[in-house]
Amino acid sequence: MEPLTGDQRETLEALYRRIDERVSSTTGSHAWWPCRKGCDHCCRHLAAPLTVTRWEWTYLWEGFQALSPEAQAEIRARVAELSGTERPYTCPFLDRESGGCRVYAHRPLLCRTYGFYLSRGTGNWCHLIRGLLDQHGDGDILWGNQDSLEETLARLSGGTLSLFEWFEAHPTAGC
Repeated sequence: MEPLTGDQRETLEALYRRIDERVSSTTGSHAWWPCRKGCDHCCRHLAAPLTVTRWEWTYLWEGFQALSPEAQAEIRARVAELSGTERPYTCPFLDRESGGCRVYAHRPLLCRTYGFYLSRGTGNWCHLIRGLLDQHGDGDILWGNQDSLEETLARLSGGTLSLFEWFEAHPTAGC
């Protein structure tokens, strides 16, 4: 696997910083917003196994390789278990005991934007947010454009790969 070039890393990390800034403006001005550290509802109820761009997999892989061999083996086992199961899926990178993401600093765009961005005119969020928006309204929330982010990143990075495709292409943690 080729590591990210300096320009690729800089582009991806700059995008992630912009997303994180937008997200923190929402969570900072709306104390009732559930999407923050401690909420793992979406991680436990994925509609589909993770599919992200090549750059993101390369970046996420850095976080994966920094984990202990035991954690890596557990994640690999969870990926294998997901094949052939039906939704909802639980993210294999989730530490199910603590509810924290094991690769949080390296998490992909979808994980960073879920709950804060719109896609094709609809929100990318769970029923928890829908209920809170019904209660509090969303007139002062600045929603991001998920479609634009995904299209730009796919174009720059050369397409997407599923969780299964990535792990099949990287059969051992030492790759």
